[in-house]
Amino acid sequence: MKTIDKKNSLRKTQESFRIHDNIVYHANTHLGWSIVIMPENIIIDNYHVKNAHIHPSPKKHYIKIFIDNQNQYKILEIVLLHLDTNNGMF
Repeated sequence: MKTIDKKNSLRKTQESFRIHDNIVYHANTHLGWSIVIMPENIIIDNYHVKNAHIHPSPKKHYIKIFIDNQNQYKILEIVLLHLDTNNGMF
């Protein structure tokens, strides 16, 4: 699904995946990409610092744990596989 915000000329693509009781959102913009695991609200992105990192706590967004892998599609694959093989437990 592609959406365009005409006000800010922001091009955004977004897709979602349902795995057990979780929904995983994957979004791309010209600023970077993000993967959000709901309902836990765990965020993996590369916004602001351009290195992939995890925000493990939605209430403490300033906490970042940097990860070695920078390939968003490989990270998405790992997240989906992990959720599927662990019955939705993250």
